[in-house]
Amino acid sequence: MGTRIQTSTSVYKVVGNLSLTIDVYVPEGYNAESGTALIHFHGGYLVIGEKTTFPPNWLINACHRRGWAYATPSYRLMPETAGLEILQDAVDATNWVRDNFARSNRLIVAGSSAGGYLALATAAHPQSPPVTAVLPIYGMLDPAGPRYVKPGQPLASPVDNLESVVEQIYAVREKGPAIDGYAFPKDIATDTRYIWIKALHEAAIYPDVLTDIRGLAEQINERGADAIPEGFRQLFPASFGLHRDFPPTALLHGDSDVAVDVELSRDVAKKLESLGVKVLLEVVKGRGHGFDVIEASADIDIINDSIGELNSSLSRVFKFLEEAVG
Repeated sequence: MGTRIQTSTSVYKVVGNLSLTIDVYVPEGYNAESGTALIHFHGGYLVIGEKTTFPPNWLINACHRRGWAYATPSYRLMPETAGLEILQDAVDATNWVRDNFARSNRLIVAGSSAGGYLALATAAHPQSPPVTAVLPIYGMLDPAGPRYVKPGQPLASPVDNLESVVEQIYAVREKGPAIDGYAFPKDIATDTRYIWIKALHEAAIYPDVLTDIRGLAEQINERGADAIPEGFRQLFPASFGLHRDFPPTALLHGDSDVAVDVELSRDVAKKLESLGVKVLLEVVKGRGHGFDVIEASADIDIINDSIGELNSSLSRVFKFLEEAVG
């Protein structure tokens, strides 16, 4: 690529005995007073993953080619830590990037899967700095949606001894300790934390564990998002965080995603458009979860005929970000 990149790891926050770190990749000559920075939150349903999990190389390289800084933070995970604290980690990491690498507020908040949810929630949070643009990539954007509040919908396959697994999740919440990363399992089918993820879906307790309010998902299923207590509504940005001054938002999703339904991105795009917010919804035909990491070129600026349509989608997304930055 010809651009020399300087890499650093810093502690952006200390919680008890846990130091939360952030990796920053900065092109040589980067100016924090006027430069553009993009912060990306990793995926993993807020239960697994770490800051180096499935890096979106197309996005990283596109940032570097344009002289932008790229940052990826750790954050605490469920079920040991509840959602408000996890979201606060994301907000604090974003403020840290703003203070150290984007002092002119040329700041893009992005994330993949659960990280896309954090990106949306962070952009909507009152303690976040001004954000130039938002990029949720196959984002798990609405924990109050039908997928997460209607029981009996297995993720991949049913969980054996579901009630026992659910109680295990709550026991771990009680005893901790907090963690800020869990390497993506090699054998996902037998991994304990992935089984927890499956149980969160099948038992429809994701909102319960996110908020630490047992029975909340059932209330949402019966009464809608109005059942969510005021103090927890920051965790439901698709229901309560969108407004006419929301930053320009690009949403990228494959229409064959069975892990996180594309309708979540479509619904948020529709809501933002109705508010007059500038929106790009890029739905990629025939692609599933993680397609941009598994199938895409590492460099969208280089023509690749074999995946031309996919690269075109990614290029449109990045052009949208460039236009937002100006």
